[in-house]
Order: sequence, then structure tokens, then C-alpha cells
Amino acid sequence: MVQSTKAQTDAVPLTPASAAPRFTISPTTPTDLPDVINLFTLYAESLNIDLSFQSFAEELAGLPGKYAPPAGQILLARRDVRAPSTTPESMGSDCLVPKLEGELNGDRELKSRSSQGGGEISDIPAEALGCIAVRPITFAPPFDVGFDRHTKKCEMKRLYTLPSTRGQGVGKALIGEVVRVAVELGYDEMYLDTLASMKAALRAYERVGFVRTKAYYHNPNEDVVFLVKNLKEEEGNN
Repeated sequence: MVQSTKAQTDAVPLTPASAAPRFTISPTTPTDLPDVINLFTLYAESLNIDLSFQSFAEELAGLPGKYAPPAGQILLARRDVRAPSTTPESMGSDCLVPKLEGELNGDRELKSRSSQGGGEISDIPAEALGCIAVRPITFAPPFDVGFDRHTKKCEMKRLYTLPSTRGQGVGKALIGEVVRVAVELGYDEMYLDTLASMKAALRAYERVGFVRTKAYYHNPNEDVVFLVKNLKEEEGNN
């Protein structure tokens, strides 16, 4: 089981989302920290493994820590409080994924905060539906052997969405946005690790170009899978 911490003990079971959430994705601010801690804690509890090898308790206590700008970023997906209640049948599947550059479902403008700054959406508190983060990473011996030491590397961490939103585009949008942010920050490669049992997550990563690679740090779990994405290719496609 995940090592107990006060933040984990106090994790709030968040309100179930609707069948078709509309949402925005934004970089976090200090006022978002309670939601970040709660979602990170729910993420850890969902794994049902001990994350002490990642110093998870210390990570929670020191947030944003390595995820702080300018080298890192934590992103939150929040329900769009201005959007009317919708269903996939009435709006189409694209109502589930925000168009971060401004268009939502082709007929409404949604000005979302982005990593360039902003804050153009309503100040009304909105439910946090999911999170994801990126941080710089270096490989310590012996895990640096065989890797290009001249590439600028980052790591995707803490992808989590509320169970009630799964399969509705929130996770997909978070992955796409954190990759975009990593490219913007000048990284060459993005790494992550996940569990082979998390098949939906694996499929989502592979669909956006992550491929399997060898271990880049010590993870004691037997079914761990290590992945990498070439961000230079991503940059060329934009």
C-alpha cells in the first residue's frame, strides 16, 4: 500500500463529473496547491503501491518543487463553469476535449489560460478534474549508460483524472498539453514510467508517439514500463 501521509489521509473524494465534461487546462498557481495535493494523493492511492522509492511524501510537502517554472510545470484540468450541461449525443465527441487555442466544439470561443500567461477565464472556483506535470531529469549512473548525455531531458509525472471522467478526453488532453509545454520549454526528450497493468494509459502514451525504452532510474516494481518520446519530432510537426 502507499505509505501514509497526512495529505493522503485527508484526500477528498471529489464530486463525480458529468457524462460529458467541458474543461480548461491551465498551469497551476499557488492558489491551486490544495487541488494539486489532493489529486496527487488520489493518484498515489489509485496505484496501490508504495511510492516511498520516489520520495513521494517529500514531494507532496515541497510542492511545486522540481515541477516549478521555468524548468517544470503542473497542469490542472478544471470544469468549465460557464459551459451548459451537455451530453455526447447532443454535442458530439469533440465537446469532451478543450481546444486550448480558443475554439470549443467549433462554435464557441473559450479563452484558456496557457503557459504564456493569461488568466482570462472566470475567477469562479471550478472542480479540478485531473492533473499532469513535467520536470527536468538527469540520469545517474549506472542508468546513464547508453543514453545521449547531450539531449535536454524531462519527465512526465502524475497523470491522473477522476474515475468518472475516464474515457472522455480529459487524460488525452492533459497528455497533449504537457507535451506541448515540454516542447515550449526546449526539451529534446520526454520520459515516463508506468505499470504494464495500466493498459489504457499505455495505449494513450503510445498513440502520441511514446515508445518503450530501457530503465532510466531504479524502480522496484516488476511490471514497470519505461517510455520515451522524441520532442524534436513533435516540434517539427507544429
